[in-house]
Amino acid sequence: MYRFNIWKIVLILGVLLLSVLYLIPTPDSLYLPLYGNLPLWMQESLPPFEVTEDNTFKVNLAEVDYPEGKNFQEAITELQDVFKVHLEKLELLETVDYEFDTTEDKEFFVRLISDKAVVNPTSTLENLHLYGSIPTALRPILPANRLKLGLDLKGGVHLVLEVDLEKSKSELLKARSYSIPEMLRTEQVLCRQVEQVSGEDALNVLIEIPSRLRSDQDQKKEYTDKAEKLLNEIEFFEDVEIVTEKDTQSTYRLHLSGRGMQEYSDQAIEQVLIVLRNRVDAFGVAEPSIRQEANRPRIIIELPGAKDSSGPLRIVETMGRLEFKMVKKSPTGGNLWSGSANTPPPENLPEDAEIRYHHETGDWFILESPVLLTGHNIEDSKPTSGSTGFEIVVLIEFDREGSTKFAKITGDHIGEHLAILLDDKIQSAPVINTQIRGSAIIEGNFNFPEAKYLSNILNAGAFPVGVKVGEARAVGPTLGQESIDNGIKAALIGLLGVLVFMIIYYRLSGIVAIVALVFNMIIILSALAGFGAALTLPGIAGLVLTIGMSVDANVLIFERIREELRTGKTVWSAITSGYQRAFVTILDANLTTFFTALVLYHFGTGPIKGFAITLGIGILASMFTAIIVTREMYGLAIGNRDVKKLSI
Repeated sequence: MYRFNIWKIVLILGVLLLSVLYLIPTPDSLYLPLYGNLPLWMQESLPPFEVTEDNTFKVNLAEVDYPEGKNFQEAITELQDVFKVHLEKLELLETVDYEFDTTEDKEFFVRLISDKAVVNPTSTLENLHLYGSIPTALRPILPANRLKLGLDLKGGVHLVLEVDLEKSKSELLKARSYSIPEMLRTEQVLCRQVEQVSGEDALNVLIEIPSRLRSDQDQKKEYTDKAEKLLNEIEFFEDVEIVTEKDTQSTYRLHLSGRGMQEYSDQAIEQVLIVLRNRVDAFGVAEPSIRQEANRPRIIIELPGAKDSSGPLRIVETMGRLEFKMVKKSPTGGNLWSGSANTPPPENLPEDAEIRYHHETGDWFILESPVLLTGHNIEDSKPTSGSTGFEIVVLIEFDREGSTKFAKITGDHIGEHLAILLDDKIQSAPVINTQIRGSAIIEGNFNFPEAKYLSNILNAGAFPVGVKVGEARAVGPTLGQESIDNGIKAALIGLLGVLVFMIIYYRLSGIVAIVALVFNMIIILSALAGFGAALTLPGIAGLVLTIGMSVDANVLIFERIREELRTGKTVWSAITSGYQRAFVTILDANLTTFFTALVLYHFGTGPIKGFAITLGIGILASMFTAIIVTREMYGLAIGNRDVKKLSI
């Protein structure tokens, strides 16, 4: 006798409902109001934005409960990224007509400047859809993704970025050689020199002992212990040892360990991923896929719909490292030590000097090595008109820390030349005529697209480590459409063949298997959408294979039911026994294949992973539909009626 299982019916209907929801196309006009543009943790923690009288959006972050790994500065950066991307998508903003600001009370402001935007700032705020209408408690259940087509189906650009570990190591050692003296100085420890040890991944740090402490051994020891403690706390370095120890100074050696380099590499890759996503968003590439390759310092970038690789290559190849350095004074007199591209640069340079070239003319300049200011302190940058009104320049606005540093730099070096470098190429080297606060200008004979490109790169941030393109290829849309057509044709032919066979061989019970098979396909596609995976050509292959595997479970069950009917059992008793006896065989066969899919996913890359994901989801879905769904379909069809014969 059939027992009505309410929980199974609810489970089946719930899975069906969620699967359909994940597969229904959702336009932005519906999606954005539902889910919002702010990250989920912000929608849960941030108070609503207010519109002030001076057409400014304001939110107070003083009492925000930050999740682990987040802080005020990172929240500001994320908010700026959201506003930069979505303000520029609004049609009423033709250019970047807004600015950001923060206060000591941890208030964040977005000030609108555009005449069109300030007409109705409340409407502008609503159109940004910062907060979604779906309760945050339901977000893990309700779908936030839709099924995407992979690169091989839609066409586009496939790039592989490799982190240049040797260059990254060199950059880390160089950066620490500049930052360590400043860090020690803030702790009242005198550091005269930091230099890299030749042939080793290590730094020698020369600590000078103040004359007032040299005669007092206790105070001297307390001072050196403090210096050693600070050096031991420097991230990524370990095994601090004393090389020389004198009355006036001590030299310590810091070693960059393999573990420290691995930690630095992992952190750097996370930052590269953030910068890449910011850049891709800024340049308007739709539905990008940016991910780290498992257990390797490589990043896979897939840009569906991109026509060729030249634009994306330019985006990812530009380091985006902005630096400000002073131009050294000429030894023969004058405030500028430079020369044209046609004259050779000097061979013997001071230890604190370096040669850099102009990005356009090739002229050389001798610069002081220390970096005075970096792009890390940029709050915003945008193209604008120069002083004459005809040329295009890039205006850089600094945050509070950057404004203070830039004001000090320009105030201390009036009459000297300040070089502005992007990726070690000089963009301009203007003379400092007066102290400047808050902003700087990059000149370079730009047209508007070039200036816009540079400002987008600066706003997105610089790569923290050296990267190089390991692979770049474009997939044509014709190949993609052909793959889609062939894949759909193969799936339909397979489905039709299985349908005809099951109906002919198992009659009405075959229809039960076909319904379960369709349900299975819906679950697989919706699961791919829910996990944010894309449907690829290998995925379609896994889908076709799953059709056969799903029916295989039903065949085992049906044959067991036939055997039970031949022994003279009643219909419902035969169905119950058939499912029980087939369960172990189905579980064994599917688990074996599922473990194979796990191995393929763990050790495979690219297309192999796509196949493994689809296969694994298909196995779980086929077990669900074959064991639970079809049995409940039999139960609902037969109920408690005394059925004498089963069409099988």
